[in-house]
Amino acid sequence: KKVDEVKSQLQASIKTLETQCESGINASDLNPLIQAIATAEKMAELSGDFPELHDAQDMLEVFRKHATAKADLEKAYAARDRVQLRAAMDVAQDLEMQLDVLVRAQELLKEMDATQGKMVGVPAGPSLQNAGQPYDAAEEARQMRQEIAKQARFDVKNYPNLRTADDFARGAVLNKTKIKENFLTFQPMVIPKSITDLNRENNKLALQIHKDLLGYMGDKQLPFPAMLAQDILRKGFEHKPIRDEIYMLIIKQLSNNPRPESVAKGWQVMCMCVGTFPPSPEFENFLLHYIIEKRDRGRGAVIDYARYCLRTLEAILNSGDGTGFVPSVEEILAYKERPPILATIYLVDGNVITENLPLTPDLNVAKVLEMCSGWLDLKDSRINTLGMFVYDLGEQEDPKAGADPYAKAAYADLKRTPRPLRNEDYMGDTIVQKARQRRKFKFVLKRKLFLPKYNYRGEDPFFERMTYLQAEDEAIIQGNLELPSPEEAQQLAAISMAVAFGEEMPDTMEAMVAANVDEFVPPNWRKTKSPEEWAQLILQFRDGLIFVDPDDLQDRFLQIVQKCPAYGSHWFYAHKMEPTSISGIPQNIRQLPTDLILAFNAEGMHIYTFSRKLLLSFPYSDICRWGGSSSQFSLIMADDQTSESYEFVLVTSQAADMAAIILDHIRAIMAEQELEA
Repeated sequence: KKVDEVKSQLQASIKTLETQCESGINASDLNPLIQAIATAEKMAELSGDFPELHDAQDMLEVFRKHATAKADLEKAYAARDRVQLRAAMDVAQDLEMQLDVLVRAQELLKEMDATQGKMVGVPAGPSLQNAGQPYDAAEEARQMRQEIAKQARFDVKNYPNLRTADDFARGAVLNKTKIKENFLTFQPMVIPKSITDLNRENNKLALQIHKDLLGYMGDKQLPFPAMLAQDILRKGFEHKPIRDEIYMLIIKQLSNNPRPESVAKGWQVMCMCVGTFPPSPEFENFLLHYIIEKRDRGRGAVIDYARYCLRTLEAILNSGDGTGFVPSVEEILAYKERPPILATIYLVDGNVITENLPLTPDLNVAKVLEMCSGWLDLKDSRINTLGMFVYDLGEQEDPKAGADPYAKAAYADLKRTPRPLRNEDYMGDTIVQKARQRRKFKFVLKRKLFLPKYNYRGEDPFFERMTYLQAEDEAIIQGNLELPSPEEAQQLAAISMAVAFGEEMPDTMEAMVAANVDEFVPPNWRKTKSPEEWAQLILQFRDGLIFVDPDDLQDRFLQIVQKCPAYGSHWFYAHKMEPTSISGIPQNIRQLPTDLILAFNAEGMHIYTFSRKLLLSFPYSDICRWGGSSSQFSLIMADDQTSESYEFVLVTSQAADMAAIILDHIRAIMAEQELEA
């Protein structure tokens, strides 16, 4: 009898909470069920287990989720935080909650989207970090949102505002069955009516948009395809009620599309749309579901397009309506030249400036440098000396790809050094090139030009920090700067350790060795002493450094390395190609070994052996012309003794990089000479 009473208490508590769920429950509402379960657990210990207890325990967890979801929703609504609001709404909808606060939250979100200011000319941000939340919290919210959107109930065919296939085909006389079958799949003819349920005026817009889409994708021959894409974007930007229709039409044309070139252009329109206007709050998860599905299960370039779309869509959903902009025809035409990309940009020390930044095809390196300078809040007048570099990270590990097609090239054994991009280059071209070469890489922001007059301490601490990190990388990590004396090597190592450790710098030989003291010593001196010997030498500097301001320490370091003749150089490995005829070629060129390193800096071109022994130097005035191919670099050099010229040919995969850095230095030198004049 007592067991029956406990069962009745459990069932009554559950029924009460089920009724309260319709209007929303609080944590305190769970107390009767919690008490009933506690009583039932004691009864189960005496009389044995019973299924009603397990059912009640399961229901308690469900009710707890409801209570937590309601509390989070009310908190987000009160805070008017867009990211929290979206995350809380997603959880509430996932639990199929029907609450007044959920309706109010949806209305608030629409209001916030409508009043959000427009940032003209700035692409969607790379992450949710700009929302005012800590990065980890924003990233967690983003991942939660994706997990919810992945659910099967958000497949686009389940979108409530879709017409039925019968409604879509209603009025057709011929091929009615085929029209119904192709309701949500590719068709080369203009649709008879909109995919979503629209009024008469917007239905007309939908038919024109579909016609524009067919024209841009090449499925219907129409003039000026870029203007057709712009018309789609402008209509979506200006008419909110048809935005979901536009996204559905793109999805329709991408589904079962037999033409790869049409699919590529369809994804291009999708990339443009997600940067121009967001879908409605009701359609968000359906669009996210489709894009995530293609990211995870697509093939080839579709995966890259989907990754770009996902990041850009998340950014515009976070920023709100009005933060996108309609691209110009010229910007749309850039999609023919290269794809949109997601770029992660690093500093020299490996810290990330921006992760998965969506870059439209029209944004060249100069514009990206401007954006990075803004994010880093750089104020130094020398920011025009910054450049974007491509670091080669080796061959991609893809067992399906087969043998490396470049493994037998004449330059295959040469080390690939960081490639400086020109300001007019496009990072999307680099990604395409590296994909074809099957090479891993990363983008790094650092200084590209080091004219002697720029070697001074500025007022911008972060710019000075960047300059120091680059000098430390060159002198201590890469070993590109040869220090003439062990005393200078000791000073650099001590300063580098003091900057890294501060007052926590090791104070005993044993602690120094444990901290890998030898890794702070420039490579050309590192093996001349044991770690213990280096520790003893560097300890002598410790007390005089650990309390010095880090900015002053960095400046001391720079003053030492700036004395090196090779400071600020760009290094390239090459093989000398033997000429077919030695006639007219100076003896000093003929006597060069096969394996060479070419260094370019403000003073000109310098030729080294692989062991970093300087052999020859030439000012830029001695270089008459230059050019190359994918495997060779040719320099037409002036011979001062004969007043004639000769050709110096090298085997290298970095001909374009050397050509670009020569031109950058000559332009910079000439610009400075004009200013001085």
